[in-house]
Amino acid sequence: MQREPRLPRWAQELKDRYLSGEASMFMLHGNVRDLLPWEEGEQVRYLGMRSFLERFLGRSKEIVIYYNCSEGFEFPDRAHRGRFLRAVNARRVVEGESELVVLSRDPSDALPVIEDLVTDPAQRAGVIIDYVETIVPMGDLAFMSDSDKANLVALQRWATDPGLLNSDNLVILVSENPSDVHRRVVSNAQLAAVEVPLPDDAERLEFIRSVSRRGIEIEMPVQRLAEITAGLNAIQIRGLFRQAQQSGQPITYRSVSARKKSIIEQECHGLVEFVDPGHNFSHVGGLERIKVDLMQMATAIKKGHRNRVPMGVIFVGPMGTGKTFVAEAFAAESGLTCLKFKNFREKWVGSTEGNLEKILHVVQALGYVLLIIDEADRSLSGGGDGDGGTSSRVVARLKEFMSDTQHRGRVVTLMMTNRPDKIDTDLKRPGRFDVKIPFFFPEEDEERLAILQAITRKNKLALVDGIEWQPMVDGTKGYSGAELESVLLAAARLASIEDREALTQVDLEQALVDVIPSRDTRMLDFMEMLAVFEASARRMLPARHADLSTDEVHNRLDRLRMALGSRAG
Repeated sequence: MQREPRLPRWAQELKDRYLSGEASMFMLHGNVRDLLPWEEGEQVRYLGMRSFLERFLGRSKEIVIYYNCSEGFEFPDRAHRGRFLRAVNARRVVEGESELVVLSRDPSDALPVIEDLVTDPAQRAGVIIDYVETIVPMGDLAFMSDSDKANLVALQRWATDPGLLNSDNLVILVSENPSDVHRRVVSNAQLAAVEVPLPDDAERLEFIRSVSRRGIEIEMPVQRLAEITAGLNAIQIRGLFRQAQQSGQPITYRSVSARKKSIIEQECHGLVEFVDPGHNFSHVGGLERIKVDLMQMATAIKKGHRNRVPMGVIFVGPMGTGKTFVAEAFAAESGLTCLKFKNFREKWVGSTEGNLEKILHVVQALGYVLLIIDEADRSLSGGGDGDGGTSSRVVARLKEFMSDTQHRGRVVTLMMTNRPDKIDTDLKRPGRFDVKIPFFFPEEDEERLAILQAITRKNKLALVDGIEWQPMVDGTKGYSGAELESVLLAAARLASIEDREALTQVDLEQALVDVIPSRDTRMLDFMEMLAVFEASARRMLPARHADLSTDEVHNRLDRLRMALGSRAG
């Protein structure tokens, strides 16, 4: 007796759910454009989704059909086509309709033909409808054409049609991103969704071993290559080997990282940005309290103590206090792959949610990621009630993602904001964001001196011998880190005007007189008090705020809100 082929997990799940009678209509989504392993005897071949499903269904179905609105009807071979036409035409004759001679590619014509087949209990058919988002795209019913509405009704009707449910027929819808498919189809209780995940470590290793490595030098063992290609699918890994073969260059850690970066940025269509920090905590002046806490987290991550790593961290404080710079330094210290949200919000219905799903899918597949959400009060608040509920759905999905404790120690979400009052309170709670770190303007002379010297190192500014820092320290009380940097860069411009490399004492003093710090002191005071309010530990606060009671903080915030008026809204 022939041995049952070993199936990928998602295919086994689909088979089990179908045989149990749970559903006769399925939606495959996720990594559906990849190469998939199919066992033939003792060998494993890697096939595209269409070929895989045709073989998968062909083991138990007499008729297998593949359809998309570009190619129309396709069949594994002539025998399946012949059986399909005989079955459909026999039913059409009984119903007094003419026999089919030409199979239309138009969904409005094709879907009724498919329905005639799959609702016939005498048949054993498997139907694959690919790129289903082009047949029933996400959109407002009011703006859909009559034919699109008819297609939508057809797919909704099939899911609950007794003819299909009581038959041995099966319909598989395929879409890379279910948010592109009309929600009335996706949310149908009788439609079973099955995700095709990116290959895991073992699956990547098996694929790498199947690829010809003749003439290709690999810097690391294949087991290690399988680990560092996390987040890539089989087609992309094959591309690494083909590129190495064509160029004659070895596959190295650096080449994999560079390729991985470009592939994933392309996959996310500019929705995320890879951050490759060029600095660590040695380049961060001052902020000693913050660096100690973050270094403890980085050590726990490196040692694999996942239970000691927070699910998320919030950096909160006025602009210019170094939140972004410290976040990137933390990425370097922790060794986490650093991804930053870009503009994932779009005006089209469902697009924003779909973009977020793509990002989270990549993050989950990569693992060991620091996901940075900068200016969270803007990127997550959106248009409020006027955005059709998009913001609430985005926040709800983030809450769900961050509540998954399997991500602890693998995915650290770092959110930065100067207006935490505009972010959903439930999103900020412990269990999602366990640590809230407040950032303030440098308090002490020593801290401003350390920041000035760190900025000089970071920007590679040359100084003449004998520079006196004290006048700069004394003259910059109340300056933010960004404003301190602006003074030094202004001094560098003065030196460049005279074609000098090294900055002099005169350059520094002239720049100090010329640069005007922020004068919006009320707003800065408001943001600072919000940082005090959000801080998760009293030891993180400067001495002048450490002993404030909750009531005192509330009172100060209320007074500042009244002074700012609509600007605090």
